[in-house]
Amino acid sequence: MLQILKNIFNIPAAFQSTQYRIYWLGAFASVSGYNLTYFAQLWLIHQINDSTLFLGLVGAANAAPSFILTLIGGAYADRVNKKLIMISSQIILAGLVIIMALLTIFEVVEIWHILVIAVIAGSVSAFDLPSRQAFYPELVNEKSLTSAVAMNASIWQSVRIIAPAVAGFLIALTSTSVVFIFSAVGFTMMAVLLLPLTGISKEDGDDQSQTKLTDQVKDSLKYVFKKPEFRYLIGLAMFSSFFGGSYILLMPIFAVDIFSVGAQGQGVLLACSGVGSVLASLFIATRKIVLPSGTFILIACCLSGISIAIFGLLAEVTGSYTLGIVLMLTTGFFTSLHMISTMAALQQMVPSELRGRVMALYGINWSLMLLGGVQAGLIGLALGAPFTVMLGGILVAALSVIFIFANKEFVQIGQKAKGIN
Repeated sequence: MLQILKNIFNIPAAFQSTQYRIYWLGAFASVSGYNLTYFAQLWLIHQINDSTLFLGLVGAANAAPSFILTLIGGAYADRVNKKLIMISSQIILAGLVIIMALLTIFEVVEIWHILVIAVIAGSVSAFDLPSRQAFYPELVNEKSLTSAVAMNASIWQSVRIIAPAVAGFLIALTSTSVVFIFSAVGFTMMAVLLLPLTGISKEDGDDQSQTKLTDQVKDSLKYVFKKPEFRYLIGLAMFSSFFGGSYILLMPIFAVDIFSVGAQGQGVLLACSGVGSVLASLFIATRKIVLPSGTFILIACCLSGISIAIFGLLAEVTGSYTLGIVLMLTTGFFTSLHMISTMAALQQMVPSELRGRVMALYGINWSLMLLGGVQAGLIGLALGAPFTVMLGGILVAALSVIFIFANKEFVQIGQKAKGIN
């Protein structure tokens, strides 16, 4: 029956695994918690102090501890029980957002409360996210891995459709505290759904408990920098996140000051970006691509930068909310094509014993996007949010073009591996 449905509806190969389906549902709930929390934090900051700098500081507070601790979190994912790390993380995150809900309900929340809790949450995510990246590939076979990567990415992208819209409407109809309560429910659901999953236990792999943690981190860095394909894939993704992700952090400015559409309009804009991202995820997940090519990755990155730059330009010139929606769709699509293809290539090429650490290094992208909010906030104070976003998009597109014409090693990624598309 499943095969018939697969043939009719082209079900992603990863969903043939029952364990992966359960994990996917739990991850969807948890990622919803992450996104709802972040939306609510940004909205509270914008209400308390209308400044691009403080919006950037919230991103930095989330990102700085994660940036510092992610490689350590990846090393732990390669040496201890990944499921235990994930469950513990969800419990802590649920507690943090409950505290935020109470502070908001009693109307005592201040900027420093938001920043401190963001720092703690960022520290927890430094262990949670690398464990996820190392865990879910164990739930599928090798042929379904690219599909699993795409469907895992689709969680983050589809939540970008749902969470901003839900958060915006909840804030408009009730209060920000309700958003935090929904976040707590999401984290709790993930913890519960992880309980029956097995994956591959630590004992099934190489025993690295006798190796120093610092040595494990050094080994992973040496491996990445020795391999040009890893170096270029991760480097381009980091550059794109740092300079190209500023539009997300500055979206309250676009929604309130440029488009005049408020929290609900901000939710719609980010949701449209999520729609494009989901389409990109499904595009990859339903195709028999084992390893995306370097050329494909570079073209996707270039188009992502162009779309971001045009969004900033047209927002400044026209102030059109409708055009903003259209460009958020294209930005979400091309950005996700780039990121998902990069992640799929890395997951296919990395040795299993290094997966947690290498994917943790890739996971720094999220932190860099948030840290990029600091420079975006500073530039935005001087030159405005639209120019800041446009400049970031131009830089991303320019580096992609340089790589296309001047970096043969990047272009050749995938050509020497098995199952090239």
